Amino acid sequence: MLSINTNLQSLLVQSNLNNSTNSLNMAIERMTTGYKINHASDNAANYSISQNMVSKLSSYDIATDNISAGIDLVRTAQDTISLMQSHGQRIHALITQAQNGTYGEQSLEAINSEVKSRIDEINRLFKTTEYNGISLLEGVKLPDWTEDVRRNAGAKQEGAYKSFLDDPFYKEGGVRVSDETINSWTHVASVAEITDLTEDKYAISTADDLAKLAELVNDGADTSGITFVMGADIDLTSYCKQLKQTNGYGWTAIGTESDQFNGTFDGNGHKITGVNIDRPEDYQGLFGYTSTSSTIKNVGVEDVYVKGQTCAGGLVGKATGTVSNSYSKGTVKGAGNTGGLVGYARNAISNSYATGSVTATGSYTGGLVGYAKNSVNNSYSTSTVSGGNNTGGLIGHADGTISNSYATGSVTGETQTGGLTGYANTSVSDSYATGSVTGTQLVGGLAGYAGNAVNNCYATGSVTGQDSTSKFIGGLIGQLRKTSGTITNENICSAGDVSSSGEKAVGALIGGIVNTTNGINFSTITIKKGCTSLSGNDYIGGVYSTGSGNPEVEDYDMSDWLSNISDLPNSKITLHVGINGNDSSSITFNCAFSYDLTSITKHGAENEDSYDVINNFISTLSDRATTLGAVTNRLESALDSTMVSVQNLTSSLSTIRDADVAKESSSYIKSQILQQAAATLLATANQSPSIALQLI
Repeated sequence: MLSINTNLQSLLVQSNLNNSTNSLNMAIERMTTGYKINHASDNAANYSISQNMVSKLSSYDIATDNISAGIDLVRTAQDTISLMQSHGQRIHALITQAQNGTYGEQSLEAINSEVKSRIDEINRLFKTTEYNGISLLEGVKLPDWTEDVRRNAGAKQEGAYKSFLDDPFYKEGGVRVSDETINSWTHVASVAEITDLTEDKYAISTADDLAKLAELVNDGADTSGITFVMGADIDLTSYCKQLKQTNGYGWTAIGTESDQFNGTFDGNGHKITGVNIDRPEDYQGLFGYTSTSSTIKNVGVEDVYVKGQTCAGGLVGKATGTVSNSYSKGTVKGAGNTGGLVGYARNAISNSYATGSVTATGSYTGGLVGYAKNSVNNSYSTSTVSGGNNTGGLIGHADGTISNSYATGSVTGETQTGGLTGYANTSVSDSYATGSVTGTQLVGGLAGYAGNAVNNCYATGSVTGQDSTSKFIGGLIGQLRKTSGTITNENICSAGDVSSSGEKAVGALIGGIVNTTNGINFSTITIKKGCTSLSGNDYIGGVYSTGSGNPEVEDYDMSDWLSNISDLPNSKITLHVGINGNDSSSITFNCAFSYDLTSITKHGAENEDSYDVINNFISTLSDRATTLGAVTNRLESALDSTMVSVQNLTSSLSTIRDADVAKESSSYIKSQILQQAAATLLATANQSPSIALQLI
């Protein structure tokens, strides 16, 4: 049909021309951009998916850079630790050299000069190692007040054990009584019968003297009012070896439950070496059982091996009298009430220390004392400790006060386990702990349980709740329990990692606070000037109350209560190795550690204690190097997995977004031909009205 008003052929061709032009333009756009999706209108669903993938790829690029920087950071710390290990190994060799008796004073001065120079370099490396302004090894700087605590605890600057205190017994006109004078007294070995103990002073200078004292006391001798004074060092090594061949047990402890030692034993600054006991009985040590009237002081026992049952200690199994100015070095094993120096102490212990290892199968285990009924002050322990309930680096269970004391050994226990004490029934002050602590419930860097004030105290060791039942796990105190009165905690600090397999009551400072009466009264519990270096944990894991039975959590607003707690810089380093905000995208570790080599420079490489100090230092470096090596492995694994993710995501994005150039070229040619054809046909269609006019 020919028409003038309506040209349907032209309209049809115009529509096709527009379609072919649009197809041509789209093909040109896709070939010039390389993408088949350039606008949301091209494919709305795939456009959204591709944009998410582009965002992830951009984040993965940054994650790759983060991981590479993290590897550089860790290797910086590793390289410095390697240098410190080299210096430490050389110092160890110099100490070994200095122990030989072939070197005179000038030679020892030369050895100590090199030792001091290497220690100075170790200190410099420790303080100056950093990465991009981050201190790697020194980590958290503890508050200023902790320096005073460290200086005074255990009389560290002078040593807790002080040979020859200002005791009037030693003085005659202001001059100490000499060993020669003491040895002019009657020796215990010459006493034939119990009834012959008629003098008020006796000399002990040989293994026979000690053995005779054990025989007399264990046969029922009354030693009240008698003082036994050492006039020389005594080596029991051969004597105990012979005894073991004879009786199978070794040394026979001085004093039993029925026949207690109730006199005064004064070591006079001398030491007893080689105490060896392997006896499946209670009350084992150099002394087995001492009475309330007894005093043991100024004595050291070295190269100790004591294995017994309940109440085992390097110096005394059960001491109901006082023990002061004494020390023990060696190994102690028991069932319960087991301590490096004293298993059970009913009276005060002061100016004393223990080194070595303490292991128990039962409760009440401590590096110095297993169970302390009375006060312990100015004392310390470097022993590693392992036990059951109530286990502590210094004291397993403390009913008395603890002051000016510290512990540095690692501690492993069960319920109520702490770096200084597992259980503190009364106050703890001016004390600290630096060893790692592992337990099940009520586990703290300083105290597993604290029932009273804790002031001027800090802990720097890691704290771990080791199973799913773990609760009350704290960087300083596992459980702070208030029964009555007011508790004020001033100047308290924790700076170690806190972790737990259980989820209940875990805190960077205190695992949980429990009131056993009417809930928590904030006016009677105060935490002042506290601090913690940890992030990721609440300061206090929870506030609980109980009338009887298990504590139940109370919902309190703790913001005002905690307003006096201030943060320290975080010693932990967190590397972001993923593209999400969850734990799987980060790796957290600690480069920092602590050590103390001052005793080597102070007392010299020739001092036998220098071995323990340098060995602990080398062990610390090895532990940290192992940790950083594991971190490096994790970072390298994270880098590999990130690259795999980038490759796979890039492949998926290409499938969704990239244009097929061959396909788009064909579409381009097709659209171009259609466009040209439509243009020609449009010209023909537009001639239709003119043809209609020719018919008129």
